[in-house]
Amino acid sequence: MIVCAGNGEYFSFAKSIGIGLCESAIGLTQVCLRESVDSIIFVGSAGAYSKDICIGDICLADNATQIELGFLEDKAYTPLDNHIQSGVLNEKYVSYETYKNLATYKKVIVNSSNYITTDEAMALRFANANIALENMEFFAVMRVAQYFHLPCAGVFCVSNHCHKNAHNEFLSNHQMVKEKIMAESHFIQQLSYALAHRNESNDRE
Repeated sequence: MIVCAGNGEYFSFAKSIGIGLCESAIGLTQVCLRESVDSIIFVGSAGAYSKDICIGDICLADNATQIELGFLEDKAYTPLDNHIQSGVLNEKYVSYETYKNLATYKKVIVNSSNYITTDEAMALRFANANIALENMEFFAVMRVAQYFHLPCAGVFCVSNHCHKNAHNEFLSNHQMVKEKIMAESHFIQQLSYALAHRNESNDRE
Protein backbone atom coordinates (compact mmCIF):
# COMPACT_ATOMS: atom_id res chain seq x y z
CA MET A 1 0.00 0.00 0.00
CA ILE A 2 1.18 3.51 -0.82
CA VAL A 3 0.22 6.31 1.57
CA CYS A 4 0.67 10.08 1.82
CA ALA A 5 -0.20 12.81 4.30
CA GLY A 6 -2.99 14.42 2.28
CA ASN A 7 -4.36 17.92 3.00
CA GLY A 8 -2.80 19.52 -0.06
CA GLU A 9 -0.35 16.70 -0.69
CA TYR A 10 -2.51 14.15 -2.52
CA PHE A 11 -1.46 11.60 -5.13
CA SER A 12 -3.78 9.51 -7.28
CA PHE A 13 -1.88 6.32 -6.42
CA ALA A 14 -1.68 6.93 -2.63
CA LYS A 15 -4.10 6.82 0.29
CA SER A 16 -4.17 9.88 2.60
CA ILE A 17 -3.58 9.19 6.30
CA GLY A 18 -3.25 12.64 7.92
CA ILE A 19 -0.64 15.25 8.77
CA GLY A 20 1.90 15.09 11.60
CA LEU A 21 2.91 12.34 13.98
CA CYS A 22 -0.46 11.85 15.67
CA GLU A 23 -2.91 12.11 12.76
CA SER A 24 -0.81 9.88 10.52
CA ALA A 25 -0.42 7.23 13.22
CA ILE A 26 -4.17 7.16 13.84
CA GLY A 27 -5.05 7.25 10.15
CA LEU A 28 -2.62 4.51 9.14
CA THR A 29 -3.64 2.28 12.06
CA GLN A 30 -7.27 2.55 10.96
CA VAL A 31 -6.27 1.59 7.42
CA CYS A 32 -4.26 -1.42 8.61
CA LEU A 33 -7.15 -2.64 10.76
CA ARG A 34 -9.74 -2.14 8.02
CA GLU A 35 -7.88 -3.33 4.92
CA SER A 36 -5.50 -6.07 3.85
CA VAL A 37 -2.09 -4.38 3.87
CA ASP A 38 1.07 -6.23 2.86
CA SER A 39 3.59 -3.38 2.66
CA ILE A 40 3.70 0.36 3.26
CA ILE A 41 5.40 3.00 1.13
CA PHE A 42 5.06 6.58 2.36
CA VAL A 43 5.48 9.35 -0.22
CA GLY A 44 5.78 13.05 0.46
CA SER A 45 7.78 16.25 0.65
CA ALA A 46 10.72 16.75 2.98
CA GLY A 47 12.99 19.50 4.20
CA ALA A 48 16.76 19.02 3.88
CA TYR A 49 19.12 19.61 6.80
CA SER A 50 22.16 19.45 4.53
CA LYS A 51 22.95 21.84 1.68
CA ASP A 52 24.54 18.84 -0.08
CA ILE A 53 21.01 17.72 -0.88
CA CYS A 54 19.30 19.83 -3.52
CA ILE A 55 15.71 20.98 -3.78
CA GLY A 56 13.92 18.57 -6.10
CA ASP A 57 16.11 15.59 -5.20
CA ILE A 58 14.30 12.26 -4.81
CA CYS A 59 15.47 10.34 -1.73
CA LEU A 60 14.60 6.94 -0.28
CA ALA A 61 14.50 5.94 3.38
CA ASP A 62 13.97 2.86 5.52
CA ASN A 63 15.43 4.57 8.57
CA ALA A 64 13.62 7.14 10.75
CA THR A 65 14.27 9.10 13.93
CA GLN A 66 12.06 11.21 16.18
CA ILE A 67 14.44 13.76 17.67
CA GLU A 68 13.41 17.18 18.97
CA LEU A 69 15.76 20.18 19.07
CA GLY A 70 15.83 20.13 22.87
CA PHE A 71 17.34 16.64 22.73
CA LEU A 72 20.22 17.90 20.56
CA GLU A 73 20.89 20.71 23.05
CA ASP A 74 20.85 18.33 26.06
CA LYS A 75 17.77 20.15 27.37
CA ALA A 76 15.44 17.16 27.09
CA TYR A 77 15.49 13.38 27.09
CA THR A 78 13.11 10.59 26.16
CA PRO A 79 12.57 7.15 27.71
CA LEU A 80 11.27 5.98 24.31
CA ASP A 81 13.16 4.46 21.40
CA ASN A 82 13.61 7.35 18.97
CA HIS A 83 15.05 5.37 16.06
CA ILE A 84 13.43 2.79 13.76
CA GLN A 85 15.03 0.98 10.84
CA SER A 86 13.16 -1.49 8.66
CA GLY A 87 16.19 -2.41 6.56
CA VAL A 88 14.12 -3.25 3.48
CA LEU A 89 16.03 -1.17 0.94
CA ASN A 90 18.75 -3.72 0.26
CA GLU A 91 19.48 -6.57 -2.13
CA LYS A 92 18.44 -9.20 0.41
CA TYR A 93 14.89 -7.89 0.55
CA VAL A 94 14.05 -7.03 -3.05
CA SER A 95 14.88 -8.46 -6.46
CA TYR A 96 18.18 -7.62 -8.15
CA GLU A 97 16.32 -5.59 -10.77
CA THR A 98 14.56 -3.51 -8.12
CA TYR A 99 17.80 -3.12 -6.18
CA LYS A 100 19.52 -1.75 -9.29
CA ASN A 101 16.78 0.88 -9.51
CA LEU A 102 17.17 1.71 -5.80
CA ALA A 103 20.86 2.38 -6.34
CA THR A 104 20.05 5.37 -8.58
CA TYR A 105 18.44 7.26 -5.66
CA LYS A 106 19.92 8.78 -2.51
CA LYS A 107 19.25 6.69 0.60
CA VAL A 108 18.88 8.78 3.75
CA ILE A 109 17.75 8.91 7.38
CA VAL A 110 14.60 10.98 7.96
CA ASN A 111 13.74 12.75 11.20
CA SER A 112 10.14 13.47 12.20
CA SER A 113 8.66 16.15 14.43
CA ASN A 114 5.47 18.17 14.51
CA TYR A 115 7.73 21.23 14.35
CA ILE A 116 9.72 22.46 11.35
CA THR A 117 13.39 23.31 11.86
CA THR A 118 14.16 26.95 10.98
CA ASP A 119 17.56 27.29 12.68
CA GLU A 120 20.45 26.55 10.30
CA ALA A 121 22.87 25.72 13.12
CA MET A 122 20.49 23.08 14.46
CA ALA A 123 19.92 21.75 10.94
CA LEU A 124 23.68 21.36 10.60
CA ARG A 125 23.77 19.31 13.79
CA PHE A 126 21.24 16.92 12.29
CA ALA A 127 23.26 16.76 9.07
CA ASN A 128 26.46 16.06 11.02
CA ALA A 129 24.63 13.18 12.73
CA ASN A 130 23.96 11.74 9.24
CA ILE A 131 20.26 12.64 9.41
CA ALA A 132 19.53 14.23 6.05
CA LEU A 133 15.83 15.10 5.88
CA GLU A 134 12.84 16.00 8.01
CA ASN A 135 9.26 14.95 7.34
CA MET A 136 6.44 15.24 9.86
CA GLU A 137 4.89 11.80 9.35
CA PHE A 138 7.54 9.22 8.50
CA PHE A 139 8.55 8.07 12.00
CA ALA A 140 4.90 7.46 12.88
CA VAL A 141 4.40 5.52 9.65
CA MET A 142 7.45 3.37 10.40
CA ARG A 143 6.25 2.75 13.95
CA VAL A 144 2.78 1.62 12.81
CA ALA A 145 4.37 -0.63 10.18
CA GLN A 146 6.63 -2.11 12.86
CA TYR A 147 3.61 -2.82 15.07
CA PHE A 148 1.82 -4.65 12.24
CA HIS A 149 5.04 -6.41 11.09
CA LEU A 150 4.89 -4.82 7.65
CA PRO A 151 7.85 -3.89 5.42
CA CYS A 152 8.03 -0.12 5.14
CA ALA A 153 9.99 2.55 3.29
CA GLY A 154 9.62 6.17 2.23
CA VAL A 155 10.07 8.07 -1.02
CA PHE A 156 10.62 11.81 -0.59
CA CYS A 157 11.12 14.85 -2.78
CA VAL A 158 13.03 17.73 -1.19
CA SER A 159 10.92 20.90 -1.06
CA ASN A 160 13.14 23.20 1.00
CA HIS A 161 16.21 23.55 3.14
CA CYS A 162 15.84 24.09 6.89
CA HIS A 163 16.34 27.80 7.56
CA LYS A 164 14.30 30.83 8.61
CA ASN A 165 12.52 31.01 5.23
CA ALA A 166 11.77 27.28 5.11
CA HIS A 167 8.00 27.70 4.93
CA ASN A 168 8.04 30.18 2.05
CA GLU A 169 10.53 28.00 0.20
CA PHE A 170 8.28 24.99 0.77
CA LEU A 171 5.25 26.84 -0.61
CA SER A 172 7.10 28.00 -3.72
CA ASN A 173 8.35 24.49 -4.50
CA HIS A 174 5.38 22.39 -3.40
CA GLN A 175 3.76 22.03 -6.83
CA MET A 176 7.10 21.01 -8.36
CA VAL A 177 7.57 18.43 -5.60
CA LYS A 178 4.15 16.90 -6.23
CA GLU A 179 4.84 16.72 -9.96
CA LYS A 180 8.20 15.03 -9.40
CA ILE A 181 6.64 12.45 -7.07
CA MET A 182 3.91 11.80 -9.64
CA ALA A 183 6.65 11.27 -12.24
CA GLU A 184 8.10 8.56 -9.97
CA SER A 185 4.77 6.76 -9.59
CA HIS A 186 5.81 3.75 -11.68
CA PHE A 187 8.94 3.17 -9.60
CA ILE A 188 7.02 3.73 -6.34
CA GLN A 189 4.37 1.18 -7.31
CA GLN A 190 7.09 -1.23 -8.41
CA LEU A 191 8.78 -0.87 -5.02
CA SER A 192 5.49 -1.37 -3.19
CA TYR A 193 4.87 -4.57 -5.13
CA ALA A 194 8.42 -5.81 -4.49
CA LEU A 195 8.10 -5.32 -0.73
CA ALA A 196 4.67 -6.95 -0.64
CA HIS A 197 5.88 -9.91 -2.71
CA ARG A 198 8.85 -10.40 -0.41
CA ASN A 199 6.58 -10.29 2.63
CA GLU A 200 4.35 -12.99 1.13
CA SER A 201 7.41 -15.15 0.47
CA ASN A 202 8.43 -14.84 4.11
CA ASP A 203 4.93 -15.93 5.18
CA ARG A 204 5.21 -19.10 3.11
CA GLU A 205 8.63 -20.06 4.52
